[in-house]
Amino acid sequence: DEFNDMLNKHNLTEEQLNICRDIRRRGKNKVAAQNCRKRKLGQIEELQEKVDEANRVRNRLKLEHESLISQYASAAAKLTSLTDQVLAHHNKNKQEYLVQVEGETVLILPKCSCQTNTASGTDTAQDTILSPPRQGQAGGQRSCL
Repeated sequence: DEFNDMLNKHNLTEEQLNICRDIRRRGKNKVAAQNCRKRKLGQIEELQEKVDEANRVRNRLKLEHESLISQYASAAAKLTSLTDQVLAHHNKNKQEYLVQVEGETVLILPKCSCQTNTASGTDTAQDTILSPPRQGQAGGQRSCL
């Protein structure tokens, strides 16, 4: 290589050649170490950006989760209130009866019989059938409260 050609042009002792090669090797190693540190810092910066992005996503998901929990609690409270209103309207004790919605049919059943008769597909101990839900209410769902 170029370095060895340059050294061969001068009359140097073996010890002088070894010193020159050692100096060159140390210089190359120093540059390689600087490049390695620079790459390492780049990797650290990249990882920090990924951590920051993951934290942003986590915070967004946490807020979304809290919002969904709040919406769920609100819907559950509204459902409980509506159930209480339906039972009160029909003079039924909410400790003993429940409201069941199946499609457009609303049933008031004793709490001990919120089961479907698997042979006939009908509910047992039916007490009262109410009118279909008003427009805008969900239909086609079945729920026991």
